[in-house]
Amino acid sequence: MFITRRHVLLTLAAAPVGCAVQRLAPLATQAIAEPGVAPVVRSPQVGQSWTYRKLNHFNGQTLAVVRESVASVSAAGTVVQRQEEGGMPLPPEQHGAWGQLLRDPAWDYPLNLVQAVPVWPTSLAVGQQQVAHTQYLEDGGSYRHWVQVYTAVKGWERVTLPLGTFDTVRVERLLRLSHHDATRTDTLRRDVLWLAPEVGRWVARDTSGRYRIPDGDGRGGEYLEDHFRWELTAWQ
Repeated sequence: MFITRRHVLLTLAAAPVGCAVQRLAPLATQAIAEPGVAPVVRSPQVGQSWTYRKLNHFNGQTLAVVRESVASVSAAGTVVQRQEEGGMPLPPEQHGAWGQLLRDPAWDYPLNLVQAVPVWPTSLAVGQQQVAHTQYLEDGGSYRHWVQVYTAVKGWERVTLPLGTFDTVRVERLLRLSHHDATRTDTLRRDVLWLAPEVGRWVARDTSGRYRIPDGDGRGGEYLEDHFRWELTAWQ
């Protein structure tokens, strides 16, 4: 689903009196000191799993409950299977080294990356940055689109969820890419992760994006992609 800023405003204006749309409340976080000893992210093992509820940022609704589990670990990398509550399968995720994505299914269609890009940096030291320039293919496609990924460790935060409280490292990613829809330009995506080393994965994640569609005079309008938050509800 893609919506423009104008569409959001019109939808809010049309809402019945007493039924105002409530945006998702901010994530409960508190800045904490960076650990004195560099943390180690839990290594993936077959059978590990994480369950998340997927929330719509625009109205706060729960859209799905998604279970992600480690299906295989080998020299070629790690595959994470994903499915919605009820058993509907979702596109899997694949890492080379843990935290280095070869297949990223978090967006409108999966990105099959020619070279691995970090979902979190190899070092979790505050201020650590990585920049990756590579290409990706769509499922079943042969055309290579370009993608640039900037990843940075912003700091440590204590995150409070209904499941509990976690000490996390906040990782921010910016993705600029060539979209398969040739009418789109300037596709820019923002991905914020709250990674808990003990959990081996993020306990919360916020994904959003925007793009432009030029018109006859070359300017066009700016459009918003879906804006989601993922919150951990169970893990093992």
